[in-house]
Amino acid sequence: MNEFEYKKRVNQAIDYIQKNIENNLTVEEIADYCCFSKFYFNRMFRAVVNESVYSFIKRRKLETAAFLIRTHVKMSITEIALRVGYSSSNFASAFKEYYGVSASEFRRSNDVPVKDSYIRVAEHIKKMKKLDLSYKMIDSRIEIKKFQKMKLLYERFIGNYYDLSEFWCEFTQKMEKKKIINENTMFIGISYDDPLITDENRCIYDVCINVNENIGTNIHTVEQGYYACYKFHDKTSNMINAFNEIFALWLPYSGYEIEHRFPLEIYHSEMDSQGRMNVDICIPITKARYI
Repeated sequence: MNEFEYKKRVNQAIDYIQKNIENNLTVEEIADYCCFSKFYFNRMFRAVVNESVYSFIKRRKLETAAFLIRTHVKMSITEIALRVGYSSSNFASAFKEYYGVSASEFRRSNDVPVKDSYIRVAEHIKKMKKLDLSYKMIDSRIEIKKFQKMKLLYERFIGNYYDLSEFWCEFTQKMEKKKIINENTMFIGISYDDPLITDENRCIYDVCINVNENIGTNIHTVEQGYYACYKFHDKTSNMINAFNEIFALWLPYSGYEIEHRFPLEIYHSEMDSQGRMNVDICIPITKARYI
């Protein structure tokens, strides 16, 4: 089996974990899903992701929980624990062991240790929180849209989001050589992680283009649904500020909550002379149950 096949199977496993994060997942179950023995699959997964399947599952569950605590201020800690497949008591000990504080303390402080490269983002959000008009400023740039079902051809990046530009260039060049890109092609990114929570060098991101049919195996099917679309026109290095504005300052008070679909970055322009781009940051939403 070549390197491409390894990555393809590991991507299938990651997608399976993401879609079933609320379940009590086991390494055996995921290995079976990918048609490998537990021992062989764990070795293959570690070679690609640089951590064991068990470690990855635990990390994704706790990081998802931390994200929900930040963005769903009216959802109880107990329900969040169930959302990521933990009993209330097991979650309490696992969360405190991982983050060094209890889940309730995390919610009160809404603060996590941030690596140097993301300190400016944390400081930006703290300053925005002090402005009475922050919510209205963000809400004025958001439009609720209904998207139809579509298929996305993707390649997966695991690393620091600040290193994405080269990966995007390589992907685009590859698609152009295969003559897949045309005048109707949409360039779409999918971010899975908040670097203020996830180790900045373990963040997952999919670079995508829309396609009319399954071309190969790396295909996402984006189901029909509603999105809160934030109009972004700035340097891509500032996009993380916009994401955190949406999640930390707009979503908790918007009357919506995140639905289990992909967040989408839809690119509408190339980079201008000042390094800015037009991008719609689209967050899958449904009406909140806690208002």
